[in-house]
Amino acid sequence: MLPKRTTQKSGPVAVALSVWKRGRWCTVAKITLLDGEPILAIAHRGQHGVMTTISLPLTVLDYAERQGCRWLYFRRDTTGQMWRLPIAEVRKLGWLAASDGIMEFFIPIAKMWPVPWRRWPYAERVIRVSNEQKDRSVGRQLPLW
Repeated sequence: MLPKRTTQKSGPVAVALSVWKRGRWCTVAKITLLDGEPILAIAHRGQHGVMTTISLPLTVLDYAERQGCRWLYFRRDTTGQMWRLPIAEVRKLGWLAASDGIMEFFIPIAKMWPVPWRRWPYAERVIRVSNEQKDRSVGRQLPLW
């Protein structure tokens, strides 16, 4: 579950979730509280290719579900827009495909529900979520034959 340590204003500490991608650890989402409930949150701050569809590594989705998250939130900080989708719907409305060597769900933003933009706490620590690429060194490849 989420860390028990609390701050005066925010309750349990938000955690960033990173996966091994493109030869390095990439932070792809966070788990934080919104209205007293743990959520899986993605903030868009200018990443390329996020105009109509967002992606979420399968390992991150599975981890968030084990932590009790029931909602996925996507927030565009530059425009003040925000959407949400029940995590159970991600597997129904999105599609699973490989991206940079890991399996990710791709979710059309149009399938998410618009909600008022809200702030959420900054992550105070990072959790490296295991995936198949995490133990490979940068620039190394397994032999083909």
